[in-house]
Amino acid sequence: MTVDVSNTTSLHTAENQGHIEVVNYLLESQSSLATIAKSNGKTALHSSARNGHLQVLKALLSKEPGIATRMINKGQTALHMAVKGQNLEIVKLLLAQNETDTKVINRSHETALDTAEKMSQAETVAILQERGVQSTKVLNPQATNPARELKQTVSDIKHEA
Repeated sequence: MTVDVSNTTSLHTAENQGHIEVVNYLLESQSSLATIAKSNGKTALHSSARNGHLQVLKALLSKEPGIATRMINKGQTALHMAVKGQNLEIVKLLLAQNETDTKVINRSHETALDTAEKMSQAETVAILQERGVQSTKVLNPQATNPARELKQTVSDIKHEA
């Protein structure tokens, strides 16, 4: 298998372009490609969640469902990436996966719910809450992020003004 300096495989490239036929071909020939992470820790699943490539995401999960548990170097899961990508279908699909851990707190001290709230995604917040996803404040009340608290305070003041 050929990779570049950032450990990018042909599967990563096909995912990035949304080429489902190529993704399926590569997974048929070597499904373990789905488990290979780039140097930043992202698998093709993380990228497809962020990029909104639903069919690619489904193909990856069907071959390697366990990759839903993987975290990138920033501590983010595919669910975090789906929230950042603002794709409700992908968020819902990942929430339906038994392997998805909704309690992961990334290095910014955020769960997927915290990320959705920070990005003012009301519909995503509602879906995450319906499915029992909790915030960092609930899961780990001792963990505070002073920078995030300051940013939130400034945001709150702006909204009140």
